[in-house]
Amino acid sequence: MKLIDKKTGKILGINSFDLFLIIIILAFTGYYAYENLLPPPQEVNAYSGLNINNAALEFSRLSGLGYVVDAHVDGVWTTNKTEFHDDVLITWSYETRLFGWYKGKRITIGGPNAYVEDIAATKITFKTESPSIIRAYMYPTERNTITEIANELDDLSEKISGDYGVKVIKIRSSLILDIPKLKPNAYLYNRLKWRIYNEIPWGYPYIYLGDSFITIRFDYTQKTALTTNDFRKIDSILRDLNITYERAVLDSAYIYIGTKKPLTGISVYSKLLDNARPLSGMIDVTRLTYIPKP
Repeated sequence: MKLIDKKTGKILGINSFDLFLIIIILAFTGYYAYENLLPPPQEVNAYSGLNINNAALEFSRLSGLGYVVDAHVDGVWTTNKTEFHDDVLITWSYETRLFGWYKGKRITIGGPNAYVEDIAATKITFKTESPSIIRAYMYPTERNTITEIANELDDLSEKISGDYGVKVIKIRSSLILDIPKLKPNAYLYNRLKWRIYNEIPWGYPYIYLGDSFITIRFDYTQKTALTTNDFRKIDSILRDLNITYERAVLDSAYIYIGTKKPLTGISVYSKLLDNARPLSGMIDVTRLTYIPKP
């Protein structure tokens, strides 16, 4: 068999038009497999410690999109100069400093010449905990406990994401607790504030104690978001402090659903809309959006 038969116009025994169709089908199949079957790399970007300011900006971008961000940090502890090579949950950034949560404690990360921060980093490699994000706007909801609200958010997210799955959920909103017998005092405020600060990674949620209520705010103005697991932790802290509330209200909220599978391929948005429409009494379907990759 000739490689190219000029008389019949065939290549490898196949006419040129059929060969063209085969190439198109193979290319489309390869693209579909790449976008839908192969998991995307977790690594987003790597920065030298000398470029810590751009690393801080990159974290702000990823966090603003709704991602939970980890970083593999290479460097040394500034206190004793021992080497550090491990993953850190990044919680906040400011100019030339990253703030993280490592083994249940807060740490700070600076450049290779850092001496005030806990770690002097030579390299920072960001990784997102989910490949894609679904953003939904939820109307205010009221339940008996914060844990019930967390369970409802988990269930809602599972329904919206469908086959794409749920890896992690972040919420920006406010919690209002109805406590008829509460009389605010500095001692109670300080205990609640520091328990939340020491046990929940994301900085300072704004806490206000009033007559018969407590407000816990975590939103864009605070640059803070909580996960549903954080909701359950707050519920546990309130029980430990003997703060008994009658009702919990979650104000209107933006929910960032980190999916297990990437939101790439054909008809992603239409699938998400089909999942979300039966939930129109709980979410604003017109505000449903998604981010396919970091």
